[in-house]
Amino acid sequence: MTAPKAPTPILRGALRDLANQLGQGSAAPKSQERIWIDPSRLTRIYTRNPAETPDFKRRHSGMVIDGDWDLKVEPIDQSWKIAACLAHFRDQAPWSDTGVYDHMTAMIAERGQFDSCRTMEDILTRYAQIDLLFDAIRTDGFRDDTVIKRGTPRLPEGVFIHIDRTGDPIFGAIGNHRIGIARALRLTRIPAQLGVVHPEGAPHLARYRDAA
Repeated sequence: MTAPKAPTPILRGALRDLANQLGQGSAAPKSQERIWIDPSRLTRIYTRNPAETPDFKRRHSGMVIDGDWDLKVEPIDQSWKIAACLAHFRDQAPWSDTGVYDHMTAMIAERGQFDSCRTMEDILTRYAQIDLLFDAIRTDGFRDDTVIKRGTPRLPEGVFIHIDRTGDPIFGAIGNHRIGIARALRLTRIPAQLGVVHPEGAPHLARYRDAA
């Protein structure tokens, strides 16, 4: 069976916001909206595999999409990047013992490059940068790059979070290392970028908008 494709995002920015408001009311999701999540309560990761599921990316942020895409999930610890971060930062294992180098090497062999890496030197440099990111978050807290556009707090980048039909969060498989670091540090509140929202879950967005 061919996996359904993610819809082409025809409406963007203010037009997407307006279309959502017409369909969902004044509390409708917004494009690139900043929400707040508790990383310790994330239990599921979206199966982001174009051969099996719609491939939702940042350009789909704030789209209200019906269907059963929100049922295509796995336990969040299935992410080898998150598992490696927990092993390294929480359990003090060296990166070389977490399996992350093997995964990266295999992905590069398959695709030619992966996460901007082509060589083992690139991989070592990348994970040295992840170490620096961990130190920065541990010292200064989780960085919040929220900007206010059209009266709404928006996060152009950041951890990507979908909202399912019951209003619960699903990790959208973008920002794995940051989620892994947040879980290793036992953080309970971080900013995230809103991903795709199931229409039945849209009324529950208020719980993720409270900055208190």
